[in-house]
Amino acid sequence: MTDSKDNPLHVLCDPTRYPYSYNENGEMKGIIPDYFRKIADYAGISYEFLTPATRDEYIAYQKNKETTDISIDARLETDNYAETKKWGLTAPFITMQLARVTRRDFDGEINVVATVDQTASNSIADAMAPGAEKLMCSTRQEMMEAVRKGKADAAFVYYYMAQAFVNSDTTGTMTYTLLGQPTFTYRMVVSSTENHALAGILTKAMYAMPKNLVEDLAARYTTYKAADLTFVDWIRLHPVATVWVLLIFGWLLTTMAMIAMRLSARKKAQKAAQEKAEEMAELAEYAQAANKAKTAFLSHMSHDMRTPMNAIIGFTGIAMKNNPSDEVKNCLEKIDESSEHLLSLINDVLDLTRVESGKVKYNPVPTDLKSITDSALDITKGFLTNRDISFKIQREEAKIPNVLADPVRLRDVLVNILSNAVKFTPDGGTITFEARCQEKGGDGYINMRYRISDTGIGMSEEFTKEVFEEFAQEDSNVRTQYHGVGLGMAIVKKYVDMMGGTISVQSKKHEGTTFTVDIPLEITDKECNKSDTGFSEKVNLTGVNVLLAEDNELNAEIAAVQLEEFGMNVERAVDGKNAVEIFRNHPEGTFDVILMDIMMPEMNGYEAVSYTHLTLPTT
Repeated sequence: MTDSKDNPLHVLCDPTRYPYSYNENGEMKGIIPDYFRKIADYAGISYEFLTPATRDEYIAYQKNKETTDISIDARLETDNYAETKKWGLTAPFITMQLARVTRRDFDGEINVVATVDQTASNSIADAMAPGAEKLMCSTRQEMMEAVRKGKADAAFVYYYMAQAFVNSDTTGTMTYTLLGQPTFTYRMVVSSTENHALAGILTKAMYAMPKNLVEDLAARYTTYKAADLTFVDWIRLHPVATVWVLLIFGWLLTTMAMIAMRLSARKKAQKAAQEKAEEMAELAEYAQAANKAKTAFLSHMSHDMRTPMNAIIGFTGIAMKNNPSDEVKNCLEKIDESSEHLLSLINDVLDLTRVESGKVKYNPVPTDLKSITDSALDITKGFLTNRDISFKIQREEAKIPNVLADPVRLRDVLVNILSNAVKFTPDGGTITFEARCQEKGGDGYINMRYRISDTGIGMSEEFTKEVFEEFAQEDSNVRTQYHGVGLGMAIVKKYVDMMGGTISVQSKKHEGTTFTVDIPLEITDKECNKSDTGFSEKVNLTGVNVLLAEDNELNAEIAAVQLEEFGMNVERAVDGKNAVEIFRNHPEGTFDVILMDIMMPEMNGYEAVSYTHLTLPTT
């Protein structure tokens, strides 16, 4: 039997061994199926998974060689057994250690052990808890629940299985202990005699996989899930621990600073090494890989941190409105200040990684440059509130033609430079903004020059050469008070490069700094899109009926509170499937607005919208 696109190999695995392998809505998922997909794609093998829903269906497939070509979860005591069956056998690809799952108050005595009615599971229970009474369960989920409720003293399962069940226990009742012996291995079995060469192909593909592939795949199914407890509740129950939150923020900031210092030092070392011609190719490849890894790390870290940070900020705001005591209010104010600072740093990191990964594109459209400049200046005037700084604006009166530009990127460049000028200019100082339109010889382009000067703390001549590098900071002792990790100018430089422009800086210590930005822009006869930036009048939202679909409990709670403050009536759905059910079970016109998350279990936001759209009236 030879695999092809028209005749794929039929692959089998046990649907009852979560998270190693399981059937979810007719699709095989888990560590082992994910691993097979990796090596099969690498080897160019065409395949499809058989999808047994029960253990009995799995065993029936095993016995039918006409329907099953490969079993990918074979646990064999000896290789001789496979030889007697005339099976092709791969090398082991995963070693499984046993773990003992107990309650945290376990006293060391196992009188009752939970198990399932399978030969392997029963033999393990006999060996690990001799003489103990067996509590027979239909599934391993029932085994874990029996331990959690105290019906059984312990259960013995494979390590990743124990890790997944314990980490998903929101009550924090259970724990597990990794056992040294015995250990078991999984192999893949090719059942058809004529396809034994396939076992060798699969084995070679295994050896080509990354060393930690199994661990990385397992992490997807064994990550920690937080308990169902709101942040406001946590503060109320743990007022002393609130102070520890501030210490954790400080530790996070210190860690980020250390990472920044290490990355900066690494970049300088790379730059010095590149001067050697014979090492340039090797160093270029290394620098590319290191930068990619850094970008991926910072992106994942920033994204994963942003969601809980938004929850912290949201619940802190809610808690402040509930008339807390002076002690709690003081803690909340410190949490709010620290979290807002940390969120700004996270946003900077996210912006940088989005640019480096190519997710931010230059999107020129017909644009009125005056409106962009006005918007940037209005934002800057907001920064100057409660500051004694003179803000001078010098703009030519001549009419600037409509051009093709990216309003978002251009405004971000101006706002970032102006906000830095405000940040580093002491009270009593001056900031000057200049905008000049320069013709470019009748080639259909203009050059827009922006010059932003301040009388702030300035920079040394040496540091001006590094100011556009990532994590660049000249004097940590001085600049610490201004907050930041040195990403703003790096983002500005990347945006200016994206627009085909140039940026330069002149500065002297204790005298001030001048940034000059030149952007070439194509003249256009097309009309500009002049969209409003907000409501022309205050909108009364009282009585608006909202269906809110959000699977994250904290985000849902924050959104509901904020919407209800506007007088809206909110009905919540736990996911997209639930939202569709609620929508269909209410009369037409019940809900005025549906707010829906995109990434949700059961049914995502896009799928839910398509289902609800089927019954929406056409207008």
